Amino acid sequence: MAKPARRSGLIQLTSRGRRRRLIPFIEGDSPIMISNDNETLASAAPSTSSPQRKAAIALAILTVTNLLNYYDRTLIVVVSQPLRDEFNLTDTQYGLLAGPAFVLVYALSSLVFGWLADRHNRRTIICSALAAWSIMTALVGLAQSFALLALARAGVGVGEGGANPAGMSLLSDHYPPVRRTFALAIYTAGGMFGLFLSFVLGSWIAVQYGWRAVFIVAAIPGLILALCGLLLLSEPPRGRFETTPPQLFSYREGLQRLRANRAFVWGCSAAAMGTFGSLGMVIWLPQFFIRTHGLTVQQIGLYFGPTAALGLFAGVIAGGMIGSRMARTSLAEPLILCVVANFTLIPLYLLALWSPNLPLALVLTFAAMAISTSYSPAFLAAVQNICEPSTRGTASAVCNVVIAIIGQGLLPLSIGVVSDALAPVAGAASLRWALTISTGFMLISGLLFITTLRLSVRHYAAANPLASAIQE
Repeated sequence: MAKPARRSGLIQLTSRGRRRRLIPFIEGDSPIMISNDNETLASAAPSTSSPQRKAAIALAILTVTNLLNYYDRTLIVVVSQPLRDEFNLTDTQYGLLAGPAFVLVYALSSLVFGWLADRHNRRTIICSALAAWSIMTALVGLAQSFALLALARAGVGVGEGGANPAGMSLLSDHYPPVRRTFALAIYTAGGMFGLFLSFVLGSWIAVQYGWRAVFIVAAIPGLILALCGLLLLSEPPRGRFETTPPQLFSYREGLQRLRANRAFVWGCSAAAMGTFGSLGMVIWLPQFFIRTHGLTVQQIGLYFGPTAALGLFAGVIAGGMIGSRMARTSLAEPLILCVVANFTLIPLYLLALWSPNLPLALVLTFAAMAISTSYSPAFLAAVQNICEPSTRGTASAVCNVVIAIIGQGLLPLSIGVVSDALAPVAGAASLRWALTISTGFMLISGLLFITTLRLSVRHYAAANPLASAIQE
């Protein structure tokens, strides 16, 4: 006689005989309700080791992909002087290469690749984009004119615009919501390490073999990793951790649904304001330390470079661990990190800017850099959690566009304009005052994240009315 089929359904975890709030996840094809308290925690990770191995492989490959993403895009800054000397570039021409030639193309291509990531095989998109920008990186090193340099640099932006939306969407289907924050923290940390590595390894290659070799060598690991990704990356079912099957929307419908998602809109606005304030410090603090504390360019590389890089890297790892733990209680709770971080950054940066003591200013800078990236995993996970599976690629792309244009496009120019405007009054301290004013955007970001947090709580309550109805 055949055994009765094993029933699948809702599982309520309890402790000490009390009822708990429940959060829905998907284990395979069955919904699982997980206790939402501090005493009883559960993971929605697949029970077999094979999905876990696939998730680990995906995280490793995508983290290295993000490392190469930031490594390749930053090389133009590392070799800026020999590049300008060979092509006799003006400040405007170099600014075009470092800024709009990459940022604008990167932002626009993100929208296209985000739409593709919601509809097509994400593994293919990621590996194709990686191979494409690796080839274009090599072409930067082979360019013989400014026009070819600009075209190759734009090509790097097109390729790199495809990795982030598809990568975060893929990770969201490999890791359940309670583990998603830490997975995205590891992914983001890869980018921070790539930024650091570009200055260390890139500058060494430039000194030993010339600036062209820097770009040509950088293309090799990307092409190898693209092949490994095609062989090893898996494409999990889209929305496998959701309680309802994903719906496919047209591009216009997807954008309309994102616009109607108030938590998403407010979150993107908050992140853009936070990036405007924090990234301004990363870009302008080297000049600040040169003008205010009398550091040389070599001393900036010796003191400020490691301070900033280690702070950024440590912050994203610590923030991912804290946010992942907070997500076990409530998926909205990690957004508290976004609020606290932005409010904490204001006094830290003000003290760093106005401290007459260089070692103290560097210590404060390290702390501020760490906190500035600590909430990044929480925000990235929130974008994936509050958006429908079939719009997650587009959602990541929209965030890329908003942050790239506001945080990376308008930011360097605006702080420079304010500094120049204050120069007749403030003199050599004009940059200090301009950076002081920019901390106001961190205040705005913190306030916007408070609204995002409130809207996210309502979003999760509406998505899971059963959890809202059950009282402890």
